[in-house]
Amino acid sequence: MKLIWLTLGFGAVSAVIPIFNMEAYISVLYANNQDHSALTIAFVGSLGQNVGKLVWYYICLGALDLPWLRKRLDTPKRQASFQRWRSFVQGRPLMSGVLTFISAAVGFPPFFAMAMVAGTLKMNVVVFFIAGLLGRTLFFLAWLLGVGLIFN
Repeated sequence: MKLIWLTLGFGAVSAVIPIFNMEAYISVLYANNQDHSALTIAFVGSLGQNVGKLVWYYICLGALDLPWLRKRLDTPKRQASFQRWRSFVQGRPLMSGVLTFISAAVGFPPFFAMAMVAGTLKMNVVVFFIAGLLGRTLFFLAWLLGVGLIFN
């Protein structure tokens, strides 16, 4: 049980401070631990990462209040582009969920950046969290199955 809590915490820290590598952590954990399945480790790691991504989501929720960023959006062309993206994200939760899922599962666009964009555009937080959780779990599970092939 201690490793589950540690994995959850490490996932959250690695999502906020990217120099902590979650893939390396879960690889070592999985290779040296027979108590937990790959799916359990993948899910708990994903849960931790998504909790950490919520930190970036909420930080960026108020990003447009920053004077220098507001100034960058000052032109009508940029303002129109921003409003187009915001209405796309807010008006199409399925599409924004699919984009978040792909980002979390494949890493393109980078999930780190996706969390910031989702907050800035005020994406539905539940859609962001669930899509990210599913995508990251799939990514970590595939990763651990590859690690299993190497070490077994």
